[in-house]
Amino acid sequence: MKEIFDQFLIFRARSKGDSEAFGRLYDRYIKEIYRFIYFKVGSKETAQDLSSEAFLRLWKQVGSDTAIKNPRGYLFKIARHLIADHYRKEDGRLIESIDPLVTFSDESTSHTSEGVVSDTGLGQRRIEADTDVALVLKRISGLKEDFRDVLVLRLVHGLTFRDISVVLDKKPGNARVIFHRAMKALQAIDNKHES
Repeated sequence: MKEIFDQFLIFRARSKGDSEAFGRLYDRYIKEIYRFIYFKVGSKETAQDLSSEAFLRLWKQVGSDTAIKNPRGYLFKIARHLIADHYRKEDGRLIESIDPLVTFSDESTSHTSEGVVSDTGLGQRRIEADTDVALVLKRISGLKEDFRDVLVLRLVHGLTFRDISVVLDKKPGNARVIFHRAMKALQAIDNKHES
């Protein structure tokens, strides 16, 4: 259903020049795209710039005749290319971890069983979640880039294999195989550290 709604928004933006429809796509995916880029570049300012550029490029594609069947996957693909371009210009390497205290959620409260809004324990849960993400990223830093990307896209961002296939320019079955090989490589690293 989500993909159908995205297609509708693309159709509205393309056929009617509906900037509000494109704005809704932006609202749906800006946090995910920003977080994906931030994990790779480690700079808030650079991540903001590259996130803006990703949506600008999507907007340009909406105005062209290019078919966009999966806007979410297409945005991640654009972001991945922007990151690669950024590092080519900087002649740098991808960062190995992020600041574990950086949060990406704007959720500031939770609800109790009685429906009362409460922030009890929220800070602790955020710190634990962010620390878990940082530990995962550190563990995968030794893997090759395709393995790192598929693990981050699947485990951190929750993308489907169909979405990942768009990002990696592969078939969904190939994305699934890369994921399983990455998991095996990660397991081998874990076994090596335990020995």
